[in-house]
Amino acid sequence: MQAILRSLRLLVLGATVLAAALAVAAVGAGAANAGSVYAIEFAPGSDHASIDGAVVRGDADTYAFEARAGQTLITELTSVEGNARFSTTAPDGSVLCLEETWSRITLPRSGYYTISVEPSRGNATYTLSVRIV
Repeated sequence: MQAILRSLRLLVLGATVLAAALAVAAVGAGAANAGSVYAIEFAPGSDHASIDGAVVRGDADTYAFEARAGQTLITELTSVEGNARFSTTAPDGSVLCLEETWSRITLPRSGYYTISVEPSRGNATYTLSVRIV
């Protein structure tokens, strides 16, 4: 049963990431050509995660995580070159923030959310900090 639930969660996660990439592309943030997709898993008892990454011009790294309606998502992105931005997408595909370096959002519904990191110019080396409270 656990294996079935895990497979179902991965399927939902994949569909959510695809919907998010399409939503971000539709609002003009740029489509992810060949970027990576990662699941954010918070350590037991922890409400935050920090991810170091790098993305090349024209690509995006997309991170997906599960959260509940009413929780607050605090996201901060720092980049060595000062040229990285992120966008956050809700489970229904609506864009909650676009091309930001910091946000604080009360999540509107339960489900899988995505954060896409893209360079605003050139390539970007970054640290993405995500906290859910």
